[in-house]
Amino acid sequence: MKNYFKENPELVSNIRQGVERECLRSLTDGAASLKPHAKALGSKLTHPFITTDYAENLLEYIGGVHSSTDELLEELEALHAYTVENSNGEILWPSSMPCLLPEEDKIPIACYGKSNTGKLKSLYRLGLGHRYGRSMQSIAGVHYNFSLTDSFWENLKAKEGSELKLSEYKSQKYFHIIRNFQRNKWLLMYLFGASPAVDKSFLEGKDHSLKKLDENTYYSEHGTSLRMGGLGYTSTAQEDINICFEKVETYIKTLEAARQKSFPEYEKIGLKDETGYKQLNTNLLQIDNEFYSNIRPKNIAGRKESALKSLHLRGVEYIEVRLLDVNPFEKLAFDKDQIHFLHLFLLWCLSTESKGITKEECSELNENFQKVILEGRRPGLNLERDGKEVSIGDYATSLLDEISDFSSEIRSFDSKYDKALATQIDKVKSPELLPSARILNELKNKSYLEFHLDLAKDYASSYKMTDDWNEKLIFEGKKSWIKQKEIEDTDTLDFDTYLKNYFEDIKI
Repeated sequence: MKNYFKENPELVSNIRQGVERECLRSLTDGAASLKPHAKALGSKLTHPFITTDYAENLLEYIGGVHSSTDELLEELEALHAYTVENSNGEILWPSSMPCLLPEEDKIPIACYGKSNTGKLKSLYRLGLGHRYGRSMQSIAGVHYNFSLTDSFWENLKAKEGSELKLSEYKSQKYFHIIRNFQRNKWLLMYLFGASPAVDKSFLEGKDHSLKKLDENTYYSEHGTSLRMGGLGYTSTAQEDINICFEKVETYIKTLEAARQKSFPEYEKIGLKDETGYKQLNTNLLQIDNEFYSNIRPKNIAGRKESALKSLHLRGVEYIEVRLLDVNPFEKLAFDKDQIHFLHLFLLWCLSTESKGITKEECSELNENFQKVILEGRRPGLNLERDGKEVSIGDYATSLLDEISDFSSEIRSFDSKYDKALATQIDKVKSPELLPSARILNELKNKSYLEFHLDLAKDYASSYKMTDDWNEKLIFEGKKSWIKQKEIEDTDTLDFDTYLKNYFEDIKI
């Protein structure tokens, strides 16, 4: 595989990518907005680009598929600009950890209208609130979608002499990438973790070991990402889901079993009370998307399909990297260098041998990841590598050397990759350049809220979009409301029947 890229460095043009960016709507005093999603933004249920994630005030931008990073960023900036223009003076919170939150029960669950589809989406989120707390649903992240063209896979398949069907071959290769991603994901967390601090309003009722920086700011002294730690998107209930990344069939089988397994803690919550449903079911996972993985194999789900069933029917079409924090120093949550380094990192994961992950190795990988989350910048920190201790600096340097060696021809073909790699090498040499370190340095002079609020206000006035994008988003907003009404007008089933049918449809 390494020679394949050396002989054909232009293959990076075969990358297809997209971004899903979450961000909390904030008032100009730093408090989370409790207003409904603005009507001018379109229907959350049907808009192709602008929706909400878990909380009503947690926006999610869903970008299209791009080969050009410049086009990806132009699209994302247009979505930001349009939102700020049409949200009645609200601003976009530039951090993974939330702004000033109200009491837990006042955090609004996202509402998607009166259709059965909309009710299901809202009920799923209500269930998440009962299971994990609503404040967790105010945390934002960046999801990076990555794929390679069918022509790329067909050429590689022919070169390797594989007799698999193309869909089977692609699934095999994407799982090859995923296994190596799991082995080395700690490096991404070290380089890009950007949530070492939080406002005290998020900590109400939670056990934590954070240090107090000022009256309202708490922080992890050497940590990189509260979002990916115990206060963020983690679930002790899910620890027993032993995901196998050996092949797509075992991955599907494991998640489907978890989706159908009743769970005592969620049985105690109950399915319904006098006000109606409290969650979709009492199983370990209400639906497969509840599994909080930091990377997912994906396909595009069709009508009457879950994400897992689409994988079952058509195999892996792309992978979704889910561990990226919002970088507050970037108005779009990330920059070109980060995207271009991800290109190199994921192609390197494809080019490198990728044996199955043993139980012992899995334990080592999880321990490394947790160490980097909790204390990645601690002087003298050691990680495990093949059963031996190695300093985090030496380990990171070794991996970046491997990526540099692999990508030398790619970088000679396109100089933007030189800059992307050099930026990451500089961070390892000078850890004060890491986003998590830079944030804590800024917080010496400002509180968590003050620092991020100043950035949010600056960014709000800087977003730009073309007239074409403005017209397109006006059109898509109007169209989305028409589409939502059509869905609502054609509903014929009561919700109980609809829910029963839904789970029959997605069963594997």
